[in-house]
Amino acid sequence: MRLRNDKAGAVEVTRALLRAKLRWRNPIYLSHALTSRCNARCGFCAWNFYEQDSDLTTEEVKKLYSDARRAGFLALSIWGGEPLVRKDVGEIFHHAYQLGFTTNIVTNGVLLERKMDQVVPFIDRISVSVDHASELHDELRGVPGLYQRIVDATRAIRRRDPNKKIVFICTLQKANVDRESVLGMAELIRSLGVVGVFNGMRLEAAADNAEEIDLERYNPTQAQLAEAFTLVRQLKEQGYPVVNSFTHLDKMRSGPPHYHCHWPKFMLPVEANGDIVDCMHWGTRPIGNIRETEFAELLKSPRLRALAGKEGEQCHRCVSLHRVEISEVWAGNLEPLRSWWGNLGSPRPTAAPPRLALPARFARRLRPRTTIQRPIEP
Repeated sequence: MRLRNDKAGAVEVTRALLRAKLRWRNPIYLSHALTSRCNARCGFCAWNFYEQDSDLTTEEVKKLYSDARRAGFLALSIWGGEPLVRKDVGEIFHHAYQLGFTTNIVTNGVLLERKMDQVVPFIDRISVSVDHASELHDELRGVPGLYQRIVDATRAIRRRDPNKKIVFICTLQKANVDRESVLGMAELIRSLGVVGVFNGMRLEAAADNAEEIDLERYNPTQAQLAEAFTLVRQLKEQGYPVVNSFTHLDKMRSGPPHYHCHWPKFMLPVEANGDIVDCMHWGTRPIGNIRETEFAELLKSPRLRALAGKEGEQCHRCVSLHRVEISEVWAGNLEPLRSWWGNLGSPRPTAAPPRLALPARFARRLRPRTTIQRPIEP
């Protein structure tokens, strides 16, 4: 039996946020890396420090979700690695649905169309990594044909469920930080009826893993980021479906964002092997493991309290949209809320903005294809 509908879920989340502001108990949003395995080869990936044969079993995942729901968690984001490479995704997402979670999946899109029937009916939002509105995305992610697979899958989901929320997440890097590439992404999200997030590269996980990852090959300069986020701000003002709040865009324009982090008050990250993550030392100093300690006991960890308190509030090394914006809302800046409700509340722009004059190669790539390319097998 479904425990909530969309309106009831929104009311429940609002009440939880108010309770948390008055008296914090524990996070309410579970961020779970369902697997450390991945079928892409992204050179800039900083999330590769877990053994690929250490994933939680199906039953262990289901118990984690049940325990989290029992502890008052309301929402769930499932990512990886690439979550769709697991053969049990249908069972896992159905279990989360039955528990009443508001659920988001973060995927590279390789298997999205192939596994659409197993996943789409049971989730509230689909977040797809898309870094360029062309086959350059294939090169950045190491998967030939990936860009077109994402476009085909998005159109297939739209035919199946016109109201499903779909978010394209673009990581700005040296290869796509230029004006032409940003404009191409803006037109892509508009033309497909999805919404877009523009993020800087996430460097926080690499800080304790720096010897193995050469992010300087990919990380743009602050001047390049400032120009790109200025353009994204202009596109949002023109009506393009950009989720980023003006708060986040302005912070990214002016330099690495300075804020007091309140993200750990709301979010609890769990890795594929069951580690509860210390977000200041991602992948290197876990708080505990759900295979060794009951979830309810782990929630009492003094380290979680410290991250949700003054120690965590002194940190601002993360640049991703949700960390910055959650922290700003907690501090009393409600502008990000208007952006969330305005964009994530509806899967399509209410009115199409004026079309951009794109280079001809982008315009050709956005036209519908008459054939559908077969997805890669897991």
